[in-house]
Amino acid sequence: MDVDGPIASPETRRVPDGIVTALVSLAGRGIPVVFNTGRSADFVLQHVAAPLLAAGLPGDARFHAVCEKGAVHFSFAALADLAAPASGSARKGETGEYGQDPTDTDRDAGLPRATRGHGVPVWMEVDAGMRLPADLESRLVRLVGDYTDTMFYDDTKLAMFSAEMNVGESPERYRAGQRDFEDRVAGLLAEDRAADAFQLDSTIISSDVEHASSGKDRGAERSWALIAADGELPMRWFTCGDSRTDYAMADWLQERGAPVVHVDVRHEDGIPETPYPVMTSDDLAAQGFGTAEGRHEEAGQAFLEWALKTTGAPNATM
Repeated sequence: MDVDGPIASPETRRVPDGIVTALVSLAGRGIPVVFNTGRSADFVLQHVAAPLLAAGLPGDARFHAVCEKGAVHFSFAALADLAAPASGSARKGETGEYGQDPTDTDRDAGLPRATRGHGVPVWMEVDAGMRLPADLESRLVRLVGDYTDTMFYDDTKLAMFSAEMNVGESPERYRAGQRDFEDRVAGLLAEDRAADAFQLDSTIISSDVEHASSGKDRGAERSWALIAADGELPMRWFTCGDSRTDYAMADWLQERGAPVVHVDVRHEDGIPETPYPVMTSDDLAAQGFGTAEGRHEEAGQAFLEWALKTTGAPNATM
């Protein structure tokens, strides 16, 4: 599942209680779930994992996170024994990979941070081959300084670069600044030979500079490996997202021969022709889950509740 849209509100970044409850219930049934996102591992830890653990996510949940479009990943099983440290002490399993002090008091509920300043926990993996060169990233960070009225540099990204829309910012005002910012980023990439292996990806809430191999299909590949490593592979697969790029998850699974259904929680762009079924809020509402008008996290919650109802029912619609 993608995170922004299906799980977390694109506007508030918050995961609704209904989604937390549904995910905990799926975990209790042994259903594997992977959050395949462009978001940072730190975002998933603080905004997704923290509320799930607070709601009673089982320690043996087959939950994983593939972040930054395939560049970073970790398993929720590693979080089961983590506890909030005393003020001024290091968190269990945390290193100082980026050379800064990881001991300050944080806003989280006991989970370690994973940022450039805090370091990378030992149970988290970062693909060094997908990391942006430090000099190029520094130049991009300086560039964001000209647009802080509408966006900010996301220092929680460990491999890619992201400039994200300020929370509460008008989407129209943000996009006007984003267009100018991205024109300048494109020019910077064109003149830097070290950037040949990297690309600019524009979304409705961010501008990302990422390795050319990044993508939801790369995330799907890592997801398959993580699930295969902790138990049996599913007989049916569901992918869920709110943009055309999220279809790449289902495409990868289809090409591998896995039975898959894609759930599109924001299908205003139209539904492309696919060799696999596509489910939308219209389909979910027709079966009594959510409303046909539901989008993003509302449709995501409807899908999860549908999944809870139909799990183990091989003849269920879709």
